[in-house]
Amino acid sequence: MKFDKSKWDKRFDGFYEYRENMVQDLIKNHLEKGMKLKKVVELLGEPTNYQNKKNNEIYYEIMVDYGWNIDPMEGKELQIKFDKDSTVTTFRLEHWKH
Repeated sequence: MKFDKSKWDKRFDGFYEYRENMVQDLIKNHLEKGMKLKKVVELLGEPTNYQNKKNNEIYYEIMVDYGWNIDPMEGKELQIKFDKDSTVTTFRLEHWKH
């Protein structure tokens, strides 16, 4: 699915409806090394950083699966790292499981 800024933040029952389907197009065609933090936030909105993350990184929740538990069992997040001048140095999709 092509990245669509208007659908990026759409939620249903607390979960992002479209992010998982759009993230590959976003990474391939919209994010670039050298972008400024301000441009990233204009494109994607405010990040969903979690506690204990480094200051030069921002994260966007893509998908979370709670299974039958209150704690997340699996998830994906878009991780974007910046240099000291708030310029994108790397970005990647992180898939985690507990």
